[in-house]
Amino acid sequence: MVEHEKFRPGTRVLAYHGPLVYEAKVLKVHEKGKMFVEIGEGKSEPLENNKIPKFLLDGDAYFLHYKGWSLKWDEWVSTERVMEFNDDNLGLSRELRNARKKAIEKMDPSREKKEEEITTPQKKRRKKESSEGPRGALSQPPPLDGYTEPTKSRRRRGEGRSNYEVMMPLHPTLKCVLVDDWEFITKDHKLVDLDKTTSVKKILDTYYAEKKNSDTATPEMLLVTREALDGLLVYFDKLLSLNLLYRFERLQYSDLLRDKPGTRPSEVYGVEHLLRLLVILPGQISHTVMDAVSINVLMGQMKELLDYIAKNLHQQWSAYMNANPGYDRLAKS
Repeated sequence: MVEHEKFRPGTRVLAYHGPLVYEAKVLKVHEKGKMFVEIGEGKSEPLENNKIPKFLLDGDAYFLHYKGWSLKWDEWVSTERVMEFNDDNLGLSRELRNARKKAIEKMDPSREKKEEEITTPQKKRRKKESSEGPRGALSQPPPLDGYTEPTKSRRRRGEGRSNYEVMMPLHPTLKCVLVDDWEFITKDHKLVDLDKTTSVKKILDTYYAEKKNSDTATPEMLLVTREALDGLLVYFDKLLSLNLLYRFERLQYSDLLRDKPGTRPSEVYGVEHLLRLLVILPGQISHTVMDAVSINVLMGQMKELLDYIAKNLHQQWSAYMNANPGYDRLAKS
């Protein structure tokens, strides 16, 4: 068993948040089996005053504040995610950031667009032929900037449609999740293990329950949230097979429909596919007849949901599995 160094309240540390490492400060410490939590300067407070996730009670845990982040990101984490603040670990942090930055830049749609502008028509045709998948299949990762701007042609097409610039910033951790998701499926030929996901429906239900239990919740706010989540759930079920699956995943979806007819995608697929929907949502909204006020309300709701997902990602990860050779052959045919 690996022994982890113990840190005291007030200690400057480095901690994993998703796939990256960030500077943080230990605010509180809970040791396994103790009925109190250390808060520094020899002081403590009762365990019941702290909302420590049950799965963290099986070992020591730290309550962290990430430097430069809003207090809402403060969280309890396991000892495995925390390490000493030193040159070696800072080097690891930089290496991870640089690797993720390169991956994200490689997937940046705006960079790809610029490259396409300088290629010859013949190269464009070859590129299109090589990247095309079946109708509705993703051939590249969803946009990572959470942004869409209506084009001139779109404005000409749609009198009465939304011509608003829609923006929904995406947390860096979630960008990394989408890049990793794309690489796992399209490069490594892995699949999300649908038997081990936290379903989209469960994620949204848990999120709503948390909002409902908030001290600041009002009936009006909860009604808006409920309507937004119900709409998102319906949209996810309708859009999954059309826009949210990579080509390699489509056979898995067909097998699901065959083995469990009538199954709603939101009851099976998890956070990765939900994120795929949320990052293309601004582009989808720009095709609707929604007015600016309605768009702002909806985007506000979705941003809060994304914040919740980023904060609770460690509880929502989906496991990936290797596809068997038979599946691999059929999916590529």
